[in-house]
Amino acid sequence: MRKSRSVIVLCLTLVVLSSVCFADAVKPAGKVLLTVKGPIANTNAEEGFEFDLEMLEGLGIIEYKVKDPWLGNKTYAGVTIAKILEYVGAPEEIAEVAVIAKDGKEVIITGEQVAKYKIMLATKDGGKAIGSGVGGPVKLVFPYDDNPGLDKEHPKESWNWFVTVLEVRVK
Repeated sequence: MRKSRSVIVLCLTLVVLSSVCFADAVKPAGKVLLTVKGPIANTNAEEGFEFDLEMLEGLGIIEYKVKDPWLGNKTYAGVTIAKILEYVGAPEEIAEVAVIAKDGKEVIITGEQVAKYKIMLATKDGGKAIGSGVGGPVKLVFPYDDNPGLDKEHPKESWNWFVTVLEVRVK
């Protein structure tokens, strides 16, 4: 009897603590554009961490000019995958990150590539929001122009459009 009470008290304590953790996390006020899943320390939803546009861009936007293999010379702005993973508390021993589009297309980026290159999830093209017809609202962009040979590691087919999920996978 005493043991079952202890188990019940422990379970209730865990339920209360988990609800407090979710309550304190910043939640999207707008439409969810991106969900980060996997073994991450910071969550704001049952599936992982959800971002709306304001939250995502609030992590710190970078910008670079690049020759998009599908659309030509562009100036994209967005957030690096490394910055997103840092924010959600992804572990250091990342084996890979699956970048998954709305249609289910999955592009794999190794943990080493995430650390080495400024691979971004772009939200803007030339200062304007990226429309769904040209890859938005969130588009995977590789800094080809600044990293010769990156196009061999990630050919043009890796430029994933309408990205909705980052899935962290550990070794």
